[in-house]
Amino acid sequence: MTPPQTATPFSEPQWQQVQQLLGLLDERQALWLSGYLAAGAPAQATTPQAAPSPGNAVLIAYGGETGNGESIARALAEQAHQQGINVDLEDLAKLRVRQLSKRKHLLVICSTHGDGDPPEPVVPFYEALMADNAPRLEGLQFSVLALGDSSYEHFCVTGQQLDERLEALGGTRLHPRQECDVDFDEPAARWGKAVREQLPRSEQNAATSTIPAAPTGAAPVYSKKQPLSVEVLENLNLSAPQRTSPIHHLELALETPDFAIAPGDAVGVLADNPPALVAAVLDACNLSGEAPVTLQGESMPLVQALRQHQDLTIPSPRFLEQWAQLSDDPTLKQQLDAPSKEQRQYLKTVQVLDLLHQAPATPDPQALVDALRPLQPRLYDVANSLGHIDDELHLNVKAFRYGIAGRQESGIASQYLLTLEPGDTVRIYPHRNARFHLPDDPHTPVILIAEGTGIAPYRAFIQALAQTRVQQPCWLVFAEQQFEQDFLYQTEFQQARQDGVLDRVDTVFYQDQPDKQLASPLLEQPERLQEWVESGAHLYFCGDKQRLTDCEKSLSALFDADTWKQLGKDKRLHRNLY
Repeated sequence: MTPPQTATPFSEPQWQQVQQLLGLLDERQALWLSGYLAAGAPAQATTPQAAPSPGNAVLIAYGGETGNGESIARALAEQAHQQGINVDLEDLAKLRVRQLSKRKHLLVICSTHGDGDPPEPVVPFYEALMADNAPRLEGLQFSVLALGDSSYEHFCVTGQQLDERLEALGGTRLHPRQECDVDFDEPAARWGKAVREQLPRSEQNAATSTIPAAPTGAAPVYSKKQPLSVEVLENLNLSAPQRTSPIHHLELALETPDFAIAPGDAVGVLADNPPALVAAVLDACNLSGEAPVTLQGESMPLVQALRQHQDLTIPSPRFLEQWAQLSDDPTLKQQLDAPSKEQRQYLKTVQVLDLLHQAPATPDPQALVDALRPLQPRLYDVANSLGHIDDELHLNVKAFRYGIAGRQESGIASQYLLTLEPGDTVRIYPHRNARFHLPDDPHTPVILIAEGTGIAPYRAFIQALAQTRVQQPCWLVFAEQQFEQDFLYQTEFQQARQDGVLDRVDTVFYQDQPDKQLASPLLEQPERLQEWVESGAHLYFCGDKQRLTDCEKSLSALFDADTWKQLGKDKRLHRNLY
Protein backbone atom coordinates (compact mmCIF):
# COMPACT_ATOMS: atom_id res chain seq x y z
CA MET A 1 0.00 0.00 0.00
CA THR A 2 2.95 2.31 0.64
CA PRO A 3 4.64 3.47 -2.58
CA PRO A 4 8.42 3.72 -2.68
CA GLN A 5 9.58 7.15 -1.62
CA THR A 6 11.36 7.67 -4.95
CA ALA A 7 8.06 7.26 -6.82
CA THR A 8 5.76 9.15 -4.50
CA PRO A 9 3.57 11.81 -6.12
CA PHE A 10 3.46 13.72 -2.82
CA SER A 11 5.52 16.76 -1.94
CA GLU A 12 8.06 16.29 0.84
CA PRO A 13 5.82 17.93 3.52
CA GLN A 14 2.82 15.87 2.34
CA TRP A 15 4.85 12.66 2.42
CA GLN A 16 6.03 13.43 5.96
CA GLN A 17 2.40 13.92 7.03
CA VAL A 18 1.41 10.61 5.38
CA GLN A 19 4.18 8.80 7.22
CA GLN A 20 3.21 10.39 10.51
CA LEU A 21 -0.43 9.33 10.02
CA LEU A 22 0.49 5.75 9.12
CA GLY A 23 2.63 5.53 12.22
CA LEU A 24 -0.41 6.32 14.37
CA LEU A 25 -2.65 3.58 12.89
CA ASP A 26 -3.08 0.13 14.36
CA GLU A 27 -3.42 -2.95 12.10
CA ARG A 28 -7.21 -2.76 11.96
CA GLN A 29 -7.23 0.94 11.05
CA ALA A 30 -4.56 0.48 8.37
CA LEU A 31 -6.53 -2.40 6.79
CA TRP A 32 -9.72 -0.32 6.74
CA LEU A 33 -7.92 2.66 5.17
CA SER A 34 -6.37 0.38 2.53
CA GLY A 35 -9.79 -0.92 1.52
CA TYR A 36 -11.26 2.57 1.62
CA LEU A 37 -8.63 3.89 -0.80
CA ALA A 38 -8.86 0.81 -3.03
CA ALA A 39 -12.60 1.36 -3.36
CA GLY A 40 -11.97 4.77 -4.80
CA ALA A 41 -13.11 6.77 -1.79
CA PRO A 42 -16.83 7.29 -2.59
CA ALA A 43 -17.81 10.85 -3.27
CA GLN A 44 -20.17 11.03 -0.33
CA ALA A 45 -17.33 10.01 1.94
CA THR A 46 -14.62 12.20 0.48
CA THR A 47 -15.37 14.98 2.96
CA PRO A 48 -13.94 13.97 6.33
CA GLN A 49 -16.22 14.09 9.31
CA ALA A 50 -16.11 17.53 10.83
CA ALA A 51 -14.19 17.87 14.00
CA PRO A 52 -16.26 18.76 17.03
CA SER A 53 -17.09 22.43 17.29
CA PRO A 54 -15.63 24.33 20.22
CA GLY A 55 -19.06 24.26 21.83
CA ASN A 56 -19.04 20.46 21.93
CA ALA A 57 -15.59 20.09 23.46
CA VAL A 58 -15.15 20.34 27.21
CA LEU A 59 -13.07 23.41 28.04
CA ILE A 60 -10.54 22.85 30.82
CA ALA A 61 -9.20 26.24 31.92
CA TYR A 62 -6.49 26.77 34.52
CA GLY A 63 -4.87 29.72 36.26
CA GLY A 64 -2.23 30.22 38.91
CA GLU A 65 1.24 31.39 39.86
CA THR A 66 3.21 28.21 40.62
CA GLY A 67 2.17 25.76 37.89
CA ASN A 68 0.14 23.46 40.16
CA GLY A 69 -3.12 24.32 38.39
CA GLU A 70 -1.61 23.71 34.97
CA SER A 71 -0.21 20.31 35.97
CA ILE A 72 -3.61 19.23 37.33
CA ALA A 73 -5.35 20.52 34.20
CA ARG A 74 -2.98 18.72 31.84
CA ALA A 75 -3.37 15.45 33.70
CA LEU A 76 -7.15 15.83 33.67
CA ALA A 77 -7.17 16.62 29.94
CA GLU A 78 -5.11 13.53 29.13
CA GLN A 79 -7.33 11.29 31.29
CA ALA A 80 -10.48 12.71 29.68
CA HIS A 81 -9.07 12.26 26.19
CA GLN A 82 -8.24 8.63 26.94
CA GLN A 83 -11.85 8.10 28.03
CA GLY A 84 -13.18 9.42 24.73
CA ILE A 85 -14.06 12.92 25.96
CA ASN A 86 -13.36 15.82 23.61
CA VAL A 87 -11.41 18.47 25.52
CA ASP A 88 -9.74 21.81 24.91
CA LEU A 89 -7.09 23.04 27.33
CA GLU A 90 -6.63 26.78 27.87
CA ASP A 91 -4.85 29.16 30.21
CA LEU A 92 -7.25 31.61 31.89
CA ALA A 93 -4.67 34.31 31.17
CA LYS A 94 -5.44 33.87 27.44
CA LEU A 95 -9.16 33.12 27.66
CA ARG A 96 -11.78 35.73 26.72
CA VAL A 97 -14.96 35.60 28.77
CA ARG A 98 -17.23 35.88 25.75
CA GLN A 99 -15.84 32.55 24.50
CA LEU A 100 -17.63 30.83 27.38
CA SER A 101 -21.03 31.59 25.84
CA LYS A 102 -20.12 29.18 23.01
CA ARG A 103 -19.36 26.33 25.39
CA LYS A 104 -21.50 23.65 26.96
CA HIS A 105 -19.04 22.30 29.53
CA LEU A 106 -16.38 24.16 31.51
CA LEU A 107 -13.94 22.90 34.14
CA VAL A 108 -12.00 25.62 35.98
CA ILE A 109 -8.85 24.97 38.03
CA CYS A 110 -7.67 28.13 39.75
CA SER A 111 -5.58 29.08 42.75
CA THR A 112 -5.80 32.04 45.10
CA HIS A 113 -2.71 34.24 45.30
CA GLY A 114 -1.50 35.52 48.65
CA ASP A 115 -4.33 36.41 50.98
CA GLY A 116 -7.36 36.45 48.74
CA ASP A 117 -6.26 37.87 45.37
CA PRO A 118 -6.65 36.23 41.96
CA PRO A 119 -3.34 35.15 40.42
CA GLU A 120 -1.84 38.10 38.55
CA PRO A 121 -2.01 36.48 35.07
CA VAL A 122 -5.70 35.69 35.64
CA VAL A 123 -6.72 39.23 36.61
CA PRO A 124 -7.98 40.33 33.12
CA PHE A 125 -10.23 37.25 32.85
CA TYR A 126 -11.36 37.62 36.46
CA GLU A 127 -12.28 41.29 36.04
CA ALA A 128 -14.11 40.63 32.76
CA LEU A 129 -16.13 37.82 34.35
CA MET A 130 -17.06 40.00 37.33
CA ALA A 131 -17.98 42.99 35.13
CA ASP A 132 -21.60 44.10 34.74
CA ASN A 133 -21.47 43.50 30.98
CA ALA A 134 -20.26 39.88 31.27
CA PRO A 135 -22.23 37.59 28.90
CA ARG A 136 -25.04 35.37 30.13
CA LEU A 137 -24.02 31.71 30.34
CA GLU A 138 -27.30 29.79 30.28
CA GLY A 139 -26.65 26.31 28.94
CA LEU A 140 -23.12 26.15 30.38
CA GLN A 141 -22.41 23.32 32.80
CA PHE A 142 -19.35 23.93 34.95
CA SER A 143 -17.34 22.81 37.92
CA VAL A 144 -14.54 24.54 39.81
CA LEU A 145 -11.46 23.13 41.53
CA ALA A 146 -10.21 25.83 43.90
CA LEU A 147 -6.59 25.66 45.06
CA GLY A 148 -5.47 27.50 48.17
CA ASP A 149 -3.56 27.46 51.42
CA SER A 150 -5.59 27.18 54.63
CA SER A 151 -2.91 29.07 56.56
CA TYR A 152 -4.26 32.21 54.87
CA GLU A 153 -7.48 33.80 56.08
CA HIS A 154 -9.08 34.01 52.64
CA PHE A 155 -8.77 30.34 51.74
CA CYS A 156 -9.66 29.48 48.10
CA VAL A 157 -11.46 32.81 47.70
CA THR A 158 -10.76 33.22 43.98
CA GLY A 159 -12.14 29.76 43.20
CA GLN A 160 -15.19 30.49 45.33
CA GLN A 161 -15.80 33.79 43.53
CA LEU A 162 -15.45 32.24 40.08
CA ASP A 163 -17.82 29.45 41.06
CA GLU A 164 -20.46 31.84 42.39
CA ARG A 165 -20.14 34.21 39.42
CA LEU A 166 -20.53 31.44 36.85
CA GLU A 167 -23.75 30.43 38.58
CA ALA A 168 -24.97 34.04 38.76
CA LEU A 169 -24.48 34.38 34.99
CA GLY A 170 -26.79 31.43 34.38
CA GLY A 171 -24.42 28.49 34.45
CA THR A 172 -25.32 25.19 36.10
CA ARG A 173 -22.95 23.21 38.31
CA LEU A 174 -21.96 19.95 36.73
CA HIS A 175 -20.37 18.97 40.07
CA PRO A 176 -19.97 20.87 43.37
CA ARG A 177 -16.90 23.03 43.86
CA GLN A 178 -13.91 21.22 45.36
CA GLU A 179 -11.58 23.24 47.60
CA CYS A 180 -8.01 21.99 48.04
CA ASP A 181 -5.30 22.83 50.55
CA VAL A 182 -1.59 22.51 49.71
CA ASP A 183 -1.90 18.71 49.88
CA PHE A 184 -4.16 18.79 46.83
CA ASP A 185 -3.28 15.53 45.06
CA GLU A 186 -5.99 13.32 46.58
CA PRO A 187 -8.96 15.77 46.52
CA ALA A 188 -8.02 16.95 43.02
CA ALA A 189 -7.97 13.33 41.79
CA ARG A 190 -11.39 12.68 43.37
CA TRP A 191 -12.83 15.79 41.75
CA GLY A 192 -11.34 14.88 38.38
CA LYS A 193 -12.81 11.38 38.51
CA ALA A 194 -16.23 12.73 39.51
CA VAL A 195 -16.43 15.36 36.76
CA ARG A 196 -15.25 12.93 34.07
CA GLU A 197 -18.13 10.66 34.96
CA GLN A 198 -20.53 13.54 34.24
CA LEU A 199 -19.08 14.54 30.87
CA PRO A 200 -20.37 13.35 27.47
CA ARG A 201 -18.28 10.93 25.44
CA SER A 202 -17.47 11.57 21.80
CA GLU A 203 -19.66 9.88 19.19
CA GLN A 204 -16.54 9.35 17.09
CA ASN A 205 -14.28 6.34 17.50
CA ALA A 206 -11.71 8.55 19.22
CA ALA A 207 -11.95 11.88 20.96
CA THR A 208 -10.58 14.94 19.20
CA SER A 209 -8.88 17.15 21.75
CA THR A 210 -6.85 20.34 21.72
CA ILE A 211 -4.17 19.94 24.35
CA PRO A 212 -1.32 22.33 23.55
CA ALA A 213 2.14 21.18 24.46
CA ALA A 214 3.67 22.79 27.51
CA PRO A 215 5.92 25.70 26.47
CA THR A 216 9.65 25.14 26.53
CA GLY A 217 10.79 26.16 29.98
CA ALA A 218 7.31 25.71 31.51
CA ALA A 219 7.89 21.97 31.85
CA PRO A 220 11.64 21.65 32.40
CA VAL A 221 13.58 18.48 33.02
CA TYR A 222 13.87 19.56 36.63
CA SER A 223 10.75 20.09 38.73
CA LYS A 224 9.40 20.10 42.27
CA LYS A 225 9.27 16.32 42.14
CA GLN A 226 12.63 16.02 40.36
CA PRO A 227 14.86 18.83 41.67
CA LEU A 228 18.49 19.48 40.90
CA SER A 229 20.98 19.34 43.78
CA VAL A 230 23.54 22.13 43.51
CA GLU A 231 26.51 23.17 45.62
CA VAL A 232 26.66 26.42 47.55
CA LEU A 233 29.66 28.48 46.42
CA GLU A 234 29.20 31.56 48.57
CA ASN A 235 26.81 33.01 51.15
CA LEU A 236 27.43 36.71 51.82
CA ASN A 237 25.59 39.03 54.19
CA LEU A 238 24.93 42.26 52.26
CA SER A 239 23.43 44.10 55.24
CA ALA A 240 24.75 45.64 58.43
CA PRO A 241 25.69 42.94 60.98
CA GLN A 242 23.23 44.30 63.55
CA ARG A 243 20.24 44.24 61.21
CA THR A 244 17.49 41.92 62.51
CA SER A 245 16.38 40.96 59.00
CA PRO A 246 19.64 40.70 57.02
CA ILE A 247 19.76 40.22 53.26
CA HIS A 248 22.16 37.63 51.87
CA HIS A 249 23.64 37.02 48.43
CA LEU A 250 23.91 33.30 47.58
CA GLU A 251 25.93 31.85 44.72
CA LEU A 252 25.09 28.31 43.61
CA ALA A 253 27.10 26.15 41.20
CA LEU A 254 25.21 25.25 38.02
CA GLU A 255 27.02 22.36 36.37
CA THR A 256 24.27 21.31 33.97
CA PRO A 257 23.40 23.09 30.68
CA ASP A 258 19.75 21.96 30.64
CA PHE A 259 18.53 24.11 33.54
CA ALA A 260 16.12 26.38 31.65
CA ILE A 261 16.09 29.82 33.29
CA ALA A 262 16.02 33.40 32.01
CA PRO A 263 16.18 36.86 33.64
CA GLY A 264 12.86 37.42 35.35
CA ASP A 265 12.41 33.73 36.20
CA ALA A 266 12.75 32.21 39.66
CA VAL A 267 13.97 29.00 41.22
CA GLY A 268 11.93 26.88 43.56
CA VAL A 269 13.94 26.00 46.65
CA LEU A 270 13.12 22.82 48.55
CA ALA A 271 14.19 23.85 52.03
CA ASP A 272 14.83 21.42 54.88
CA ASN A 273 13.30 21.78 58.32
CA PRO A 274 15.81 22.73 61.04
CA PRO A 275 17.32 19.64 62.74
CA ALA A 276 16.36 21.04 66.14
CA LEU A 277 12.70 21.26 65.11
CA VAL A 278 12.73 17.70 63.74
CA ALA A 279 14.26 16.43 67.00
CA ALA A 280 11.65 18.32 69.06
CA VAL A 281 8.78 16.75 67.08
CA LEU A 282 10.24 13.25 67.45
CA ASP A 283 10.71 13.76 71.20
CA ALA A 284 7.18 15.12 71.66
CA CYS A 285 5.75 12.08 69.85
CA ASN A 286 8.06 9.55 71.56
CA LEU A 287 9.08 8.22 68.15
CA SER A 288 12.34 6.99 66.67
CA GLY A 289 13.67 8.77 63.61
CA GLU A 290 14.59 5.36 62.17
CA ALA A 291 10.96 4.21 62.00
CA PRO A 292 10.08 3.34 58.36
CA VAL A 293 7.39 5.36 56.57
CA THR A 294 6.21 5.75 52.97
CA LEU A 295 5.68 9.00 51.08
CA GLN A 296 4.35 9.01 47.51
CA GLY A 297 5.34 5.38 47.12
CA GLU A 298 8.91 5.89 48.40
CA SER A 299 10.10 4.25 51.60
CA MET A 300 12.32 6.30 53.92
CA PRO A 301 13.14 6.77 57.61
CA LEU A 302 10.75 8.97 59.56
CA VAL A 303 13.49 11.51 60.24
CA GLN A 304 14.00 12.05 56.48
CA ALA A 305 10.28 12.51 55.93
CA LEU A 306 10.16 15.11 58.70
CA ARG A 307 13.37 16.81 57.63
CA GLN A 308 12.75 17.16 53.89
CA HIS A 309 9.14 16.50 53.03
CA GLN A 310 6.55 17.44 55.66
CA ASP A 311 5.62 20.83 57.14
CA LEU A 312 6.40 20.92 60.87
CA THR A 313 5.11 24.43 61.51
CA ILE A 314 1.62 24.94 60.04
CA PRO A 315 -1.02 22.49 61.32
CA SER A 316 -3.68 21.56 58.77
CA PRO A 317 -7.36 20.91 59.59
CA ARG A 318 -6.63 17.23 58.95
CA PHE A 319 -3.82 17.27 61.51
CA LEU A 320 -6.12 18.94 64.03
CA GLU A 321 -8.74 16.24 63.44
CA GLN A 322 -6.35 13.33 63.79
CA TRP A 323 -4.50 14.75 66.78
CA ALA A 324 -7.73 15.63 68.60
CA GLN A 325 -8.93 12.04 68.20
CA LEU A 326 -5.58 10.51 69.15
CA SER A 327 -4.97 12.69 72.20
CA ASP A 328 -8.63 12.93 73.25
CA ASP A 329 -7.91 16.52 74.23
CA PRO A 330 -11.13 18.47 75.01
CA THR A 331 -9.73 21.81 73.79
CA LEU A 332 -8.75 20.37 70.41
CA LYS A 333 -12.09 18.58 70.13
CA GLN A 334 -13.84 21.88 70.76
CA GLN A 335 -11.87 23.49 67.97
CA LEU A 336 -12.65 20.52 65.76
CA ASP A 337 -16.37 21.22 66.12
CA ALA A 338 -16.00 24.95 65.40
CA PRO A 339 -17.06 26.45 62.03
CA SER A 340 -14.35 26.11 59.39
CA LYS A 341 -13.54 29.83 59.41
CA GLU A 342 -13.03 29.87 63.18
CA GLN A 343 -11.03 26.66 62.97
CA ARG A 344 -8.67 28.12 60.37
CA GLN A 345 -8.27 31.24 62.50
CA TYR A 346 -7.33 29.11 65.49
CA LEU A 347 -4.78 27.15 63.46
CA LYS A 348 -3.07 30.44 62.56
CA THR A 349 -2.34 31.05 66.26
CA VAL A 350 -0.48 27.79 66.92
CA GLN A 351 2.15 25.59 65.33
CA VAL A 352 2.44 21.81 65.11
CA LEU A 353 4.80 21.61 68.07
CA ASP A 354 2.39 23.69 70.19
CA LEU A 355 -0.34 21.09 69.64
CA LEU A 356 2.04 18.22 70.37
CA HIS A 357 2.99 19.80 73.71
CA GLN A 358 -0.57 20.84 74.57
CA ALA A 359 -2.05 17.41 73.92
CA PRO A 360 0.67 14.74 74.29
CA ALA A 361 0.20 11.46 72.44
CA THR A 362 2.22 8.80 70.66
CA PRO A 363 1.02 8.35 67.06
CA ASP A 364 1.83 5.66 64.56
CA PRO A 365 4.78 7.02 62.51
CA GLN A 366 2.94 6.65 59.21
CA ALA A 367 -0.18 8.29 60.64
CA LEU A 368 1.90 11.28 61.77
CA VAL A 369 3.43 11.71 58.33
CA ASP A 370 0.06 11.38 56.61
CA ALA A 371 -1.52 14.02 58.86
CA LEU A 372 1.11 16.67 58.18
CA ARG A 373 1.00 19.10 55.26
CA PRO A 374 3.61 18.77 52.51
CA LEU A 375 6.54 21.13 53.01
CA GLN A 376 6.08 23.72 50.29
CA PRO A 377 8.96 25.02 48.13
CA ARG A 378 9.70 28.73 48.16
CA LEU A 379 10.30 30.78 45.02
CA TYR A 380 13.29 33.12 44.80
CA ASP A 381 13.96 35.40 41.85
CA VAL A 382 17.21 34.67 40.03
CA ALA A 383 19.62 37.58 40.52
CA ASN A 384 21.90 36.95 37.56
CA SER A 385 21.78 36.30 33.82
CA LEU A 386 23.23 33.03 32.56
CA GLY A 387 24.40 35.02 29.55
CA HIS A 388 26.74 36.84 31.92
CA ILE A 389 27.81 33.89 34.10
CA ASP A 390 26.66 30.57 32.66
CA ASP A 391 27.67 28.19 35.46
CA GLU A 392 26.24 29.93 38.52
CA LEU A 393 22.86 30.95 39.93
CA HIS A 394 22.63 33.94 42.27
CA LEU A 395 19.83 34.49 44.80
CA ASN A 396 18.90 37.37 47.07
CA VAL A 397 17.44 36.15 50.39
CA LYS A 398 16.06 38.18 53.30
CA ALA A 399 15.64 36.71 56.78
CA PHE A 400 11.94 36.37 57.55
CA ARG A 401 10.70 36.71 61.12
CA TYR A 402 7.13 36.52 62.37
CA GLY A 403 5.30 36.45 65.66
CA ILE A 404 3.12 33.57 66.83
CA ALA A 405 1.92 32.39 70.25
CA GLY A 406 3.75 35.27 71.91
CA ARG A 407 7.17 34.45 70.46
CA GLN A 408 9.25 35.23 67.39
CA GLU A 409 9.89 32.49 64.82
CA SER A 410 12.10 32.35 61.74
CA GLY A 411 10.77 31.41 58.32
CA ILE A 412 11.78 27.87 57.41
CA ALA A 413 13.12 28.66 53.93
CA SER A 414 15.03 31.83 54.75
CA GLN A 415 16.52 30.29 57.91
CA TYR A 416 17.63 27.29 55.87
CA LEU A 417 19.20 29.35 53.09
CA LEU A 418 20.88 31.91 55.32
CA THR A 419 22.64 29.20 57.35
CA LEU A 420 24.02 27.31 54.34
CA GLU A 421 27.79 27.25 54.00
CA PRO A 422 30.06 26.77 50.97
CA GLY A 423 30.10 23.09 50.09
CA ASP A 424 26.54 22.45 51.28
CA THR A 425 23.95 21.32 48.73
CA VAL A 426 20.48 22.66 48.09
CA ARG A 427 17.65 21.25 45.94
CA ILE A 428 16.21 23.61 43.32
CA TYR A 429 14.12 23.63 40.14
CA PRO A 430 13.39 26.35 37.55
CA HIS A 431 10.15 28.33 37.69
CA ARG A 432 9.24 30.26 34.56
CA ASN A 433 7.75 33.71 35.07
CA ALA A 434 7.00 34.69 31.47
CA ARG A 435 5.00 37.77 32.42
CA PHE A 436 8.07 39.30 34.09
CA HIS A 437 10.54 39.12 31.21
CA LEU A 438 11.98 42.07 29.33
CA PRO A 439 9.99 43.21 26.25
CA ASP A 440 10.68 41.37 23.02
CA ASP A 441 11.58 44.64 21.27
CA PRO A 442 15.06 45.54 22.61
CA HIS A 443 14.41 49.24 22.00
CA THR A 444 11.36 49.42 24.31
CA PRO A 445 12.01 51.65 27.37
CA VAL A 446 11.68 49.97 30.78
CA ILE A 447 11.13 51.45 34.25
CA LEU A 448 12.25 49.05 36.98
CA ILE A 449 10.82 49.72 40.46
CA ALA A 450 12.02 47.62 43.41
CA GLU A 451 12.24 47.49 47.15
CA GLY A 452 14.69 45.29 49.07
CA THR A 453 15.11 41.85 47.52
CA GLY A 454 12.88 42.98 44.67
CA ILE A 455 16.12 44.21 43.13
CA ALA A 456 17.16 40.61 42.30
CA PRO A 457 15.53 40.20 38.86
CA TYR A 458 16.63 43.70 37.86
CA ARG A 459 20.27 42.76 38.46
CA ALA A 460 19.67 39.91 35.99
CA PHE A 461 17.96 42.33 33.57
CA ILE A 462 20.89 44.75 33.68
CA GLN A 463 23.39 41.97 33.04
CA ALA A 464 21.31 40.76 30.09
CA LEU A 465 21.05 44.30 28.65
CA ALA A 466 24.80 44.75 28.95
CA GLN A 467 25.32 41.57 26.93
CA THR A 468 23.02 42.63 24.07
CA ARG A 469 24.88 45.90 23.50
CA VAL A 470 21.56 47.45 22.41
CA GLN A 471 20.81 50.86 23.89
CA GLN A 472 17.49 50.11 25.62
CA PRO A 473 16.28 53.05 27.75
CA CYS A 474 16.29 51.81 31.36
CA TRP A 475 15.30 53.67 34.54
CA LEU A 476 15.90 52.02 37.92
CA VAL A 477 14.16 53.05 41.16
CA PHE A 478 15.26 51.25 44.32
CA ALA A 479 14.25 51.60 47.98
CA GLU A 480 15.74 50.19 51.18
CA GLN A 481 16.51 51.32 54.74
CA GLN A 482 19.92 53.01 54.86
CA PHE A 483 22.26 54.20 52.12
CA GLU A 484 25.43 53.17 53.95
CA GLN A 485 24.31 49.63 54.69
CA ASP A 486 21.51 48.68 52.33
CA PHE A 487 22.32 49.86 48.80
CA LEU A 488 22.34 46.34 47.35
CA TYR A 489 24.74 45.80 44.44
CA GLN A 490 25.57 49.50 44.52
CA THR A 491 28.84 49.34 42.59
CA GLU A 492 27.31 47.15 39.87
CA PHE A 493 24.45 49.55 39.22
CA GLN A 494 26.74 52.57 39.32
CA GLN A 495 29.00 50.87 36.76
CA ALA A 496 25.97 50.10 34.57
CA ARG A 497 25.06 53.79 34.78
CA GLN A 498 28.55 54.80 33.66
CA ASP A 499 28.47 52.27 30.83
CA GLY A 500 25.18 53.63 29.56
CA VAL A 501 23.21 50.45 30.31
CA LEU A 502 21.17 52.39 32.89
CA ASP A 503 19.85 55.82 31.91
CA ARG A 504 18.77 56.76 35.42
CA VAL A 505 19.21 55.41 38.95
CA ASP A 506 17.00 56.89 41.68
CA THR A 507 16.97 55.68 45.27
CA VAL A 508 14.95 56.05 48.45
CA PHE A 509 16.31 55.10 51.87
CA TYR A 510 13.51 55.19 54.40
CA GLN A 511 15.56 55.71 57.55
CA ASP A 512 17.68 58.41 55.93
CA GLN A 513 14.69 60.03 54.20
CA PRO A 514 11.62 59.43 56.42
CA ASP A 515 9.54 61.82 54.30
CA LYS A 516 10.08 59.76 51.13
CA GLN A 517 8.11 56.87 49.67
CA LEU A 518 9.03 54.35 47.00
CA ALA A 519 7.14 56.36 44.38
CA SER A 520 8.72 59.69 45.37
CA PRO A 521 11.51 59.82 42.73
CA LEU A 522 8.97 59.23 39.96
CA LEU A 523 6.35 61.58 41.40
CA GLU A 524 8.99 64.31 41.59
CA GLN A 525 9.64 63.92 37.85
CA PRO A 526 6.10 63.68 36.41
CA GLU A 527 6.98 65.11 33.00
CA ARG A 528 9.86 62.68 32.55
CA LEU A 529 7.68 59.77 33.65
CA GLN A 530 4.91 60.73 31.24
CA GLU A 531 7.43 61.06 28.39
CA TRP A 532 8.69 57.55 29.05
CA VAL A 533 5.17 56.14 29.22
CA GLU A 534 4.14 57.94 26.04
CA SER A 535 7.20 56.50 24.28
CA GLY A 536 5.97 52.97 25.07
CA ALA A 537 7.75 52.22 28.35
CA HIS A 538 6.95 49.06 30.30
CA LEU A 539 6.74 49.42 34.09
CA TYR A 540 7.97 46.65 36.41
CA PHE A 541 7.05 46.37 40.10
CA CYS A 542 8.96 43.89 42.27
CA GLY A 543 9.08 43.41 46.03
CA ASP A 544 6.82 43.83 49.06
CA LYS A 545 3.21 43.62 47.94
CA GLN A 546 1.84 46.45 50.10
CA ARG A 547 4.58 48.96 49.28
CA LEU A 548 4.57 48.17 45.56
CA THR A 549 0.77 48.33 45.41
CA ASP A 550 0.85 51.73 47.12
CA CYS A 551 3.54 52.83 44.69
CA GLU A 552 1.50 51.82 41.65
CA LYS A 553 -1.56 53.54 43.06
CA SER A 554 0.41 56.78 43.50
CA LEU A 555 1.81 56.61 39.97
CA SER A 556 -1.55 55.85 38.39
CA ALA A 557 -2.92 59.07 39.89
CA LEU A 558 -0.66 61.01 37.48
CA PHE A 559 -2.61 59.57 34.54
CA ASP A 560 -6.28 59.34 33.71
CA ALA A 561 -7.92 56.03 34.59
CA ASP A 562 -8.28 54.92 30.96
CA THR A 563 -4.58 55.43 30.23
CA TRP A 564 -3.46 53.31 33.17
CA LYS A 565 -6.07 50.68 32.38
CA GLN A 566 -4.84 50.55 28.80
CA LEU A 567 -1.28 49.97 30.03
CA GLY A 568 -2.56 46.83 31.71
CA LYS A 569 -4.43 45.70 28.61
CA ASP A 570 -1.30 46.26 26.52
CA LYS A 571 0.67 44.12 29.01
CA ARG A 572 2.99 47.00 29.83
CA LEU A 573 2.53 46.61 33.61
CA HIS A 574 4.55 43.73 35.09
CA ARG A 575 4.13 42.75 38.74
CA ASN A 576 6.14 40.35 40.87
CA LEU A 577 4.85 40.92 44.40
CA TYR A 578 5.20 38.94 47.61
